[in-house]
Amino acid sequence: MKVPFELEWMGGAAEHHFRKARPVVDELPWGTIELSHYAPAAIERARASWTEVAINEYRAVASFCEVLRALVDTRAPLDLMGMTSDFLADECSHVELASRMAMELGGAAPRTVDLEQFAMRPRGVTAFQRANELVLRVSCIAEAFAGGTASVSLEATSHPLPRAVYETILRDEAHHRRLGGLYFEWALPRIDDAEMRRLSQVLFAGLKGLAPFWKTMRASGPEPALPEEDLRALGWLTPAQFGALARQVAIRDIVDPLATIGMTISTEDRAELFAIATTPSA
Repeated sequence: MKVPFELEWMGGAAEHHFRKARPVVDELPWGTIELSHYAPAAIERARASWTEVAINEYRAVASFCEVLRALVDTRAPLDLMGMTSDFLADECSHVELASRMAMELGGAAPRTVDLEQFAMRPRGVTAFQRANELVLRVSCIAEAFAGGTASVSLEATSHPLPRAVYETILRDEAHHRRLGGLYFEWALPRIDDAEMRRLSQVLFAGLKGLAPFWKTMRASGPEPALPEEDLRALGWLTPAQFGALARQVAIRDIVDPLATIGMTISTEDRAELFAIATTPSA
């Protein structure tokens, strides 16, 4: 069931403990965006985009909860579980950062979410297979994609506040992406050929889920006019620019690194997946 995406803040002892763990949030230059300096269309696009980031980061909280439980169930190394548990606070902090950015731009865009479908929960597999799949989906695919695209958005961003938000998130996500490499360093000797083939299918399914970022944005025809300079200042690229970037990141940061450990997609599937759609004529 879909419900409005809304956040609640308790304050008091809970906030005090959270701030001790993640103190940097209050140090960012909040209140420095002058909305009158930017075109309304750019503000609306940025406001909607930061709202989507908040939702995705909330989804990451749920996803890392599932990853952590899977690591516990498969008796992964204790220090790896401890490292992963720290990511939950990171993701809660990222939700706060993105939601506050949306508020700086006039308030979050109205969105509904289905919390029951927020996190992948593989069924009909062993505890080890579940851990393999979740680490692959969350760390090696979702976090790699988010970090790779955000790093380019950071380079393009000119306003100090969204730059600081990106820098804070990316410092954390470097560790989130590293989890995949550390986990599979431990897990690979235990993965047989059948499981590797299954994980390759999981990889292909995960990439198909990302493909609309580079397929629909290239095939949807002319874009509505957006003031590119204003959009970049507030932390975002135009849809066409993001589409090209998304395809590049998927190949460079997901497909190619995973191929080195035996998780591959066929030549035919790769060609179909990364084919560039032709923009319709006006």
